Amino acid sequence: MHIRFYGHLRAGFGLAGGARATARCLEAAGCQLSYVDLALASHAAVQELSGDPSGNDSFRPQVDLIHTNPNILSSNPDLLERHPLTAPLRIGYWAWELEQFPTGWERFFNGYHEIWCPSSFTAQALAQRSPVPVISLPHLPDWKHLQARNRSKRAVRHASEARPFTFLTLFDFWSTPERKNPAAVVRAFQRAFPPHDNSGPAVQLLVKASSAEQFPEQAGALKNLANGDQRIRWIEALLPQAKLDALYDQADALVSLHRSEGFGLTLADAMGMGIPVIATGYSGNLDFMPPGSAELIPWSPKTIERSRGDYMAGATWAEPDINSAAKAMRQLALNPHYASQLGLRGQAIAQERLSSERLSAVVRQRLGRWWLPPDPASLGAAATHAPKH
Repeated sequence: MHIRFYGHLRAGFGLAGGARATARCLEAAGCQLSYVDLALASHAAVQELSGDPSGNDSFRPQVDLIHTNPNILSSNPDLLERHPLTAPLRIGYWAWELEQFPTGWERFFNGYHEIWCPSSFTAQALAQRSPVPVISLPHLPDWKHLQARNRSKRAVRHASEARPFTFLTLFDFWSTPERKNPAAVVRAFQRAFPPHDNSGPAVQLLVKASSAEQFPEQAGALKNLANGDQRIRWIEALLPQAKLDALYDQADALVSLHRSEGFGLTLADAMGMGIPVIATGYSGNLDFMPPGSAELIPWSPKTIERSRGDYMAGATWAEPDINSAAKAMRQLALNPHYASQLGLRGQAIAQERLSSERLSAVVRQRLGRWWLPPDPASLGAAATHAPKH
């Protein structure tokens, strides 16, 4: 099956990483893709684009799959004008992070036959007002790359036994810091390891904050929370993949005290590399993060008091418990064996729940619904075994 795939394929933010993951899944399912890169002025290109980058197909595509959000199309109305949709089947892939349906997205259902999204959490929110089927298709990690990184990480760890236990948290200011909640990670780190207490283990926190230069006031306020703590290092540069890999190589644990996630790409990648994860036990990450696979931090529901980007006042998200997060951070740093075992359990579960075989089967089932010719025998069997109402 030939699919013309639209997405932010060269950029380095969450929607772009999600688009590349969905493209991997489609190819694993046997689909042939041609690409249309939806470049945004706000996000520089950091990735190479494989395959046909022109969108000029030598034959008519059967599916147009548009992997971007309505809010981006609304603020960039010319994004698709240069690339008219002509395939008979049109699928939108939307990411969303709250339980409530996103305000103003209703009008963008027009023209789509299905909406795909990264988690059951997101699917439940979008289905509240969708006139078309909403299907959860989680992001497929780049397993070949993660396996190579896992080997590299073991080599780095073996060569530097004396280094401090390193926590890593990553976010993009464009993804709304109030939702990603890096401030809570800083607070939990300092609560677990008070700056002037030398009795604990040697530790450090790496904060990868993308797009900080575009949000200088918010970036400055976040840095001020650290109060000059030299154990907290800030990485604000836009990193190519090789340098991002090197950052993961340094991490002994990844921390995400998010208030809500549609999926959690960095969490899935960390688990895929065997890095133990501390994360809020709420929202899209739970599709691949059951109890026992990570340190899941308890939370309480919180009403959003002031609108933050696309997240409107009156909606709800989670408030993770900082004391529990601090306790989890301290446990991992004091017990490296436990941390290692947690990483291995998380890796095994991620490999199962986010496997190529499992996710590509979802693609084949959904596309087969539209394109495979009906089998009279199977239709008869389905009718025989149909549930009685």
